[in-house]
Amino acid sequence: MVLHNKVYRKVRKEHPHITSQVVIRGIHSCLAAYRSANSNKRVLTKPFEKKRLSMRLDHNLYAKRSVRFAKANETSIRIRRKTFAFVLYPKLQSLLSQSRYRDPVVFERDGELHIALTFDTPFVEPSKQQLALGVDLGCHVAAATSDGRIIMDKKFAKEKRRLRFLKSQLRSASMRSENPSKSAKRHLKKLRRKEADKNRNQTHLVANEVLKTDADTIVLENLKGIKSKRYTKSYQNRLSQVPLAALRITITYKAEHMGKHVLLVRPYMTSQTDCLTGKREGERRGRRFYAKSGLIYDSDINAACNIVKLSKLPFSGPCKRLLDGQALVSEPIVGARSPQVLTDN
Repeated sequence: MVLHNKVYRKVRKEHPHITSQVVIRGIHSCLAAYRSANSNKRVLTKPFEKKRLSMRLDHNLYAKRSVRFAKANETSIRIRRKTFAFVLYPKLQSLLSQSRYRDPVVFERDGELHIALTFDTPFVEPSKQQLALGVDLGCHVAAATSDGRIIMDKKFAKEKRRLRFLKSQLRSASMRSENPSKSAKRHLKKLRRKEADKNRNQTHLVANEVLKTDADTIVLENLKGIKSKRYTKSYQNRLSQVPLAALRITITYKAEHMGKHVLLVRPYMTSQTDCLTGKREGERRGRRFYAKSGLIYDSDINAACNIVKLSKLPFSGPCKRLLDGQALVSEPIVGARSPQVLTDN
């Protein structure tokens, strides 16, 4: 209330074209930012400054409109005195016809205004836990499943290495120069945003591939705090590039909308245990696990089988593809094409 009394009338007087509800929304956003800083125990040396302008609308700022004879129920949105129509591509049309969108977000990008819609998807009642699928997340291999699938994308890994090399070159050039150019800073910022977008897209592709299963329970390792543990510098560098938390969150919410369960288990000795005998016998060397019996397994699928065993639920595996390092490789392709399924190694 104190902030409102000091700011509201002053802003309305200096900028009369800004509506009252927009000013109130800005005050609430400012308060939320300082509350977040206080809860995170962040020491502030200067006031907050929002560089990328955005605002979440509420029922006081927008209204849903419908166009007559349209297939979708809501094909436009009215923000105060302006009405904006949607360009109905197939995916958006199916979402508008099946679900209702909540308070959208309006943001500025490259001098243009964009709107992001958040849809309320119907909740699917989880089915009874009957069959489980173990998933082992890693660095070189994005995910390996207990039914014998290996999910990886060499094209994405190559593009990511290229972006990280360009970023390192720009950072080193900026450190050598006393006055780095503005174009170098702008280029570095663009590369960071591009890498983040590619990682986010790849996360969804991997999650979609993992969930292509008949199992109703997805078993994952609880990897919370793994990046804070003491590993070699090279392994920490590789581990820092893998969005483990984002993968777990994405798989979890996608599985819930499909009526599946997600179970987290303790990641203890899953890579050093023989999944057929259940004993810590054998040796892991890179992508291969050499069992005491003389058999050679794919180490990632062996770990996925050990993970699913911890759930104490029925599961489909271990399978014949586990032997001699053979596995079905499912390679997500970044882009408009669907993921490509390759044959055995």
